[in-house]
Amino acid sequence: MGEAADEADARLEIAKAQGRASVNFHERSGRYRWTVVLDGGKSSHGWADTPEDAWWFVKEAVNRPFRGQSYQRAPRGLFGLPPT
Repeated sequence: MGEAADEADARLEIAKAQGRASVNFHERSGRYRWTVVLDGGKSSHGWADTPEDAWWFVKEAVNRPFRGQSYQRAPRGLFGLPPT
């Protein structure tokens, strides 16, 4: 495998090499179907007009955070007092 520019590209290259991500042309619809099978059997799929768009969707699916994964967010509704 080659060197990837960042971690997202590296994950995409690994998914391609392991056969977990694919883009195929569907003749009847005239569009490209993309499919990704992630760890744990979770899969994502969809349609795109060009192969570049399809690989972009694959990259987004591979790098999407898992459902239930929480991120620290600032509490809402906290306003500071105006300067005196």
